[in-house]
Amino acid sequence: MNVGGQVSEFTLVKCPSLELSESLLRFSLRRREFVTVAGNCECRYTGRASSHLGWGERLVLIKGDGSIQVHRPTGYEPVNWQPPQCTLHVHRNGCLLVIEAHRRRPRESLTLHFDRIIFYGSFRPVDRAEFNLYVSEEQMRDALIQDPSILEKGLELVDFERRVEPGFIDFYGRDVDGRLVIVELKRSQAGKEAILQLKRYVDAVLKLTGSNVRGVLAAPRLRSGAQGLLVELGLEFRRLSPRKCAEVLKKSGTRKINEFV
Repeated sequence: MNVGGQVSEFTLVKCPSLELSESLLRFSLRRREFVTVAGNCECRYTGRASSHLGWGERLVLIKGDGSIQVHRPTGYEPVNWQPPQCTLHVHRNGCLLVIEAHRRRPRESLTLHFDRIIFYGSFRPVDRAEFNLYVSEEQMRDALIQDPSILEKGLELVDFERRVEPGFIDFYGRDVDGRLVIVELKRSQAGKEAILQLKRYVDAVLKLTGSNVRGVLAAPRLRSGAQGLLVELGLEFRRLSPRKCAEVLKKSGTRKINEFV
């Protein structure tokens, strides 16, 4: 249902024939509808590599942007897929229904053969909501590892999750002047407990290294009254938002943490 309270027009057919399914698909593809097809199918991919997935009952999602995904009964990721802007075709081949998705650059194709359709659904969803992405403290740490400059220019990673007597340091680095920097991360308001934890880490590293150590608390905001304790203990605060971290993670894609260590 959209914000106006109107239900989007939809089509839902249980166990349609292959002939009817072909007709429904042709109509939906012309209208760039969101289509769900459940049925018994096999999948073949050719392009930068090649693959074949034998027969099984699967759910296929086709979106109006030309993307297609094939889902198996388990797992959240599609087993086969093609991105937006594909050219989609549907036709009959004897006793099979065939769906093809083709790309030109790079040249690749995904072909699905169905011998039975369990259900067919299509509609034109309305969705204009803003997407707000929130991340965990672990993901904030990953973002800082990948791009320490989001916290401070010239900051470099030395180690992460380094074990010291009080616990594990989220981010262990050096600043532009060569000083050790200990960072404690919080995904929401940081208060007295986080400040005292950071102080314990700084004291432990100072005892081990004898070096000049900076302690930095990184969080979206501080709790009321926390600034005074930070100043008293000689620690620093840097504002770091989960949204900024999410942008770094999105930009980095599938790169692994060990690439940065």
